[in-house]
Amino acid sequence: MSEALVLARIGLNTTHPNPRVGCVIVREGVIVGRGAHRRIGGPHAEIEALTEAGSRARGATVYVTLEPCAHVGRTPPCAPALVDAGVARVVFAVPDPNPEATGGSRMLTEAGIEVSQGPLSRSARELNRGFFKRHETGWPWVTVKLAASLDGRTALANGASRWITAAAARDDVRRLRARCSAVITGSGTILADNPLLSVRREPGRHADGICEPLRVVLDSNARCPPDARVFFPPEESLLVTLAGS
Repeated sequence: MSEALVLARIGLNTTHPNPRVGCVIVREGVIVGRGAHRRIGGPHAEIEALTEAGSRARGATVYVTLEPCAHVGRTPPCAPALVDAGVARVVFAVPDPNPEATGGSRMLTEAGIEVSQGPLSRSARELNRGFFKRHETGWPWVTVKLAASLDGRTALANGASRWITAAAARDDVRRLRARCSAVITGSGTILADNPLLSVRREPGRHADGICEPLRVVLDSNARCPPDARVFFPPEESLLVTLAGS
């Protein structure tokens, strides 16, 4: 299961709104298939692992970080594929909280496959904490990003400082944005810094398919200029203001 969790991180920045999932297929103590859900609309981890394993999947044990899905979405369901492959046992780290996708473990059990919930459930939930929060509570997972100096300041009093963080910290922020559905800021930040608030895909530094978050600007009095960088491209931004502003 530890290996499956490592594989799941391949899709850390590219699977939204799907969860990150990793899968390992073991036969007679040897890993015969590995898979990860790499991007939205792509093969699920179980399908990728089954493809690598081929006929060696028959009679094997499958370790997967999330309960195999049982519904047809952008891709076919995984539970029937595991049944068709003839696997003997499926161990998943955590049940799927999505009511549209759940039911895979029941389908596998009814097909005569041994099914159990295995170890590292806490790690599997942590990897998809936003996904679980959304489906279990209806609320988003909120991350607060704040850059401050040791004395609690966020900028020089004269406004001369553009950044108080180093380049490495700014790279971390971009990676964090890639894992979020939306980035929210206020009009003050837009007027002072004119930021992009994007992932900023850089050649050789980000994999293809990284999801840009929706950029949301809270601007009660409509003070932000329409040519602010955050509003381009327009389909990736949202301005929230008061009626009549």
